[in-house]
Amino acid sequence: MHIPQLISAFMAITDIEANLIVATTGNDGEAKQATAATDYLLGTSSEIGVTQGRHVSVIRSGLSNVVYGGTIAIGDPVTSDAQGRAIKATAGDKTIGFAEVAGVEGDIGSIYVTPGVGV
Repeated sequence: MHIPQLISAFMAITDIEANLIVATTGNDGEAKQATAATDYLLGTSSEIGVTQGRHVSVIRSGLSNVVYGGTIAIGDPVTSDAQGRAIKATAGDKTIGFAEVAGVEGDIGSIYVTPGVGV
């Protein structure tokens, strides 16, 4: 279960699937599905995906469900892979938060959304 604390609406400039990591485009009010650990990560998409040109609800803080892109342990700092899935962050990665539950690729796990830089 997750109880998001802050949700913001952004205009999706790409299709954004449900429960994935979302990044800024660098333009005010725009977001895209994250594609790298170097993206400026905003939060996670809600349980409802959107198509390009629609508003996406981005969970900016609190607990959120996200698709895992690899093996993650409880407490691991997480970042985005090329598909917007959560993976364990390494030194220098921008992070989106910390894993609340362990999981493997394809699982939907809970993370505590607290965007940051570095591990």
